[in-house]
Amino acid sequence: MGREVSPRPEASDGYGAPYSALAQVYDRWMAADRVPYEQWLGFTGKRFVESGLEVRNVLDVACGTGMTIKALQDHGYEVTGVDASASMLDVARTRTAPGTELLCLAVPDERLAELGPFDAALVCFDGANYLTGQDALATTLHQLVGALRPGGVLVFDLSTRRTFEEIAALGEFGEDFGDFAYIWNTRHEPDTPVYEYLVSLFVPEGELFRRSVEQHAQRHFTRDEVHNALRATGFTDIAVWDNYTERDATDTSRRETWSARRTTGSIPR
Repeated sequence: MGREVSPRPEASDGYGAPYSALAQVYDRWMAADRVPYEQWLGFTGKRFVESGLEVRNVLDVACGTGMTIKALQDHGYEVTGVDASASMLDVARTRTAPGTELLCLAVPDERLAELGPFDAALVCFDGANYLTGQDALATTLHQLVGALRPGGVLVFDLSTRRTFEEIAALGEFGEDFGDFAYIWNTRHEPDTPVYEYLVSLFVPEGELFRRSVEQHAQRHFTRDEVHNALRATGFTDIAVWDNYTERDATDTSRRETWSARRTTGSIPR
C-alpha cells in the first residue's frame, strides 16, 4: 500500500495552483538544451564523492516531472521523489523506473522527516525559493535533517535577489513555442523578498487555444539567512557555489548552489 499523500495545493484568487497546467508542457519549456541537467548531476556527484559516504539512496524534493530522478537512476542511484504538484508527479511516473516512490507533499511537511534515512537529499531548480512562509526554510531544513542519516549530504539551489530583480524588470514577457505559448507577469511589493508570478499558458484545443492562469510565489534569501538556518537545524560542512560550478558564489551570482552535511552528533530541537 502506498503512503498517504497530501491534496493538491489550493488555487487562490481564482488562479490555478502552481504547475497544475504547466505540467503538460514543462519538459518542452525546460528542455535539456535550456537547463543543464548533466552539469547539475556532475556537480552533485562530486559532492557525494567528497562526503566519503557510499551514497546509494537519494531523496529528491521538488522533483517535478522526474528529469533529475531519471538521470540519477541511470547512474545507479535509488531515488524517492517528493513534489507539491500531483500533475507534475503524473508526468514523472511515465519517466522514472517502475516502482519509484513518488509522493505528493507540499513542504514543509512533518512527514518528510519520516521518509528516510537517506544518504543524500536534493532540492533543485529553485524549489527552495517556493518556501515563502515565515520560518519555512528553517522548518524544511529541520525536516531534511530528520530524513538524512548522520553525515548525509544535502545539495540545493536558490535563485538570488539579482535574478528576481532582473525578472521583475522585464515586466510582462512571453514566448511562443509553436505548440504552446505563455505570458509571464510579475507582482512585487517594494522592500519585500517575495515575488508573485502570474503565468498564462495557451495550449491548442481544436482550432482554438485554451488559456490557463497559474499563480506562483517565490522569495530570495540572504546568504546569512541560509547559512544560519543550516547551522541552527543541524548541518555542518556548509559551502555555497556559483550555479553548480566549482566557483565560489559571489554577489553577482544569479543562482547559488549550497552543499552541507547532516551532523553526526545530536540534532538541535
